[in-house]
Amino acid sequence: MSKKFVLMDHDGAVDDYLSVVLLMSMQEVETLGVIVTPADCYIQPAVSATRKILDLMGCSDVPVAASTVCGLNPFPVLFRRDSFAVDRLPILNEKGTIDTPLISEPGQNFMVRVLQAAPEPVTLIVTGPLTTVAQALDIAPEIESKIQEIVWMGGALNVPGNVSKDLEPGQDMSAEWNAYWDPESDRQNLANSNFDCPLSFRYHQ
Repeated sequence: MSKKFVLMDHDGAVDDYLSVVLLMSMQEVETLGVIVTPADCYIQPAVSATRKILDLMGCSDVPVAASTVCGLNPFPVLFRRDSFAVDRLPILNEKGTIDTPLISEPGQNFMVRVLQAAPEPVTLIVTGPLTTVAQALDIAPEIESKIQEIVWMGGALNVPGNVSKDLEPGQDMSAEWNAYWDPESDRQNLANSNFDCPLSFRYHQ
């Protein structure tokens, strides 16, 4: 059975690094690259930690790129600073060097290039905001045909969100941070008439 082509876009929170580990352990997919969007992180340690995790997983052939997009509503510093802690974990620094390549071009341009070169449509796994995807589509609208599906961890429907008023005055816990960071990009992607938007729900007690 042929492997599913996947391109990952995460934003450097602790759950994102765990998602990288899980993705690298999946034998049925071929990961074409990992993009880090500068949302729930500081970009330099987030990119560094991602590359070190790929080294640790024996996946140093998977390239990493840093997106240069900006959101409208910044994540709290309290959240973003976790990227420094992950990058300094002893298990990620035993070797002292990093083999996983860092792509010099911005992540949104890397996404365009990877999709254009892919031999078949690619699944985008996005565990942060959709901004990098939106900008890639702005750069090269034709790549839409190379996107098999977008699996997005974002938004809150019929469940509470996580944007609290103590961190973001005026909010009421209805918004979710990955969607709230750049709601215009969410609207752009979700309003795309060529993207089906099936909804799946996970309820946790």
